[in-house]
Amino acid sequence: MRVAAIRLLALLVALPAAAQETQTDPQIDDTIRASVVERLTSKIQAGYLIPEAAQVAIRNLRAAQESGEYKEIPRRRRSRQDSPRICVLRQRTNILPVFFDPEPAVPPSSSTPPEQARERYNFGFAKIERLKGNVGYLDLRSFADLEQGRETASTYLDALANFDGIIIDLRQNGGGNTPMAGYIASYFFGAKPVHFTDMYWRDQNKTVEVWTSENVVGRRSERQLLSILVGPSTFSAAEDFAYSMQQLKRVTIVGERTGGGAHMGRGLQRLSPLFTAFIPVGESLNPVTKTNWENVGVQPDVKTPADKALFEAHLAALRGLAERETNPGWQGDLRRAIADVAAGK
Repeated sequence: MRVAAIRLLALLVALPAAAQETQTDPQIDDTIRASVVERLTSKIQAGYLIPEAAQVAIRNLRAAQESGEYKEIPRRRRSRQDSPRICVLRQRTNILPVFFDPEPAVPPSSSTPPEQARERYNFGFAKIERLKGNVGYLDLRSFADLEQGRETASTYLDALANFDGIIIDLRQNGGGNTPMAGYIASYFFGAKPVHFTDMYWRDQNKTVEVWTSENVVGRRSERQLLSILVGPSTFSAAEDFAYSMQQLKRVTIVGERTGGGAHMGRGLQRLSPLFTAFIPVGESLNPVTKTNWENVGVQPDVKTPADKALFEAHLAALRGLAERETNPGWQGDLRRAIADVAAGK
């Protein structure tokens, strides 16, 4: 059974930054522990993506609580960079973390609004560059909310139409908004909508279909040679984009196997004033394969170390462009570019 390996592994508590500064440990008694466990089991029961896994997880949580496993919580101070998590359930390589995440007494007055923060990161569009041979390179670090990032996305994607070959770098992309992934994909197909991916939400028993857009702002790049760079840090919606493009045979994937995260949640769920949890309640499902890349990752078409992926993709793009070029002068330029890139120039 896919979920038979789920088991309770550990219970850890990390102090929040404020507690570290004051050197005051939070008081976590039996009542708080029991309340957190019961709230967590209730949320798992209501919406955890795989029902069989939910039952195993609930049994393990309750058994550990009844045996007193949580009475002696190991305490150790962590740096601010550590992720403070207390409870870990493992399903193969998956984890279900519970975070020590106290509600702030007063929201920080100087906090940056989420929309402004995303603007400062340019909605994930880190860089666009023209490489030798008129190959366009797009460094995409995340998939922002579509409604907030649509204008920026359209500007960058329109610019890609100037290039003969395109490389999209997802090696440092941890995911984000699936509708944005579908919108970006729209620029690499014609106007006729294409069924791109599906999102199944178990907590609502609802499937949301994601299609490419009939209308986009700016020019499309449906005829350009297209490569996507991936690696172990490519995750979630970034994997969905790569996997869906691969199944539609529109792209060549170059690099290493991706992280393997196809399950989705609705953000951190509040369990108590002190604790939150991330609970998977949905998953991506590809309309072609009827499955996803959970635990196995997206397999590249061209396997190479992630740090060599751009070199390999650029060289392959130049060779492909040279083969189909009919202008003798430009074909000669492409062959010189191939020699330069191969020589590391």
